[in-house]
Amino acid sequence: FTSTEDGCTFQPNPNSNINPDHLHYFRFVGRIVGKAVADGFLLDAHFTRSLYKHMLGVKPTHHDMEAIDPDYYKNLKMILEYNLADIGLDLTFSTEEYIVGRSQTSDLIPGGRKTHVTEENKAKYVSLVCQHRMTTAIQSQIKAYLEGFHELVKPDLISIFTAKELELLISGMPDIDIDD
Repeated sequence: FTSTEDGCTFQPNPNSNINPDHLHYFRFVGRIVGKAVADGFLLDAHFTRSLYKHMLGVKPTHHDMEAIDPDYYKNLKMILEYNLADIGLDLTFSTEEYIVGRSQTSDLIPGGRKTHVTEENKAKYVSLVCQHRMTTAIQSQIKAYLEGFHELVKPDLISIFTAKELELLISGMPDIDIDD
């Protein structure tokens, strides 16, 4: 797992595959979280809203990116609110990632590096780039985590909750330091 920008929540690390046993670890963490839920224990760990949505089978939206990376979310919001020519952006349907110190470009759609983002398709671009970062890039980790979790807590048992309620069920209320 990797912490988000605020350091308070965690989500699967897309670079965890450098460890050959990483999926076993995610399955194990899923089992631990499932055991805590089944036994009524609270964990002192908070996950990203997008991971809770994955646990419920709900697709994350671009608004969930705000908790993961507020600056990135602000930039995506700017793309949606302003004319691309006015802010001087020339984007394509691809994203650049840094994996173990190396830059790698991934297409968001077939031929994405050659497909330009326009005013008409910028909402689709934002949706796809968020889907890539919150789902596609960590799909195998999420799958392993959910397999472990669902061994102890069946999906229909938590389907009545929202993502916020599931977070409360797993982690409880965060401590608030009044003096701070």
